[in-house]
Amino acid sequence: MSRIIHTKYKDLKGLTKREIDEQFKDPNSDLAALAKKSSLKKKVLNGRKQKIAE
Repeated sequence: MSRIIHTKYKDLKGLTKREIDEQFKDPNSDLAALAKKSSLKKKVLNGRKQKIAE
């Protein structure tokens, strides 16, 4: 199963500070999806680095 998250930073472009603050509070928002995507990418990259080092 793939871990593809179809959210991009373009989706947040042009939002006001108030709208971004609202998305920060909402766990199902685009901003939360980007945070999840970022953490998954870091996790995968660290896993690959560990495999190479072994």
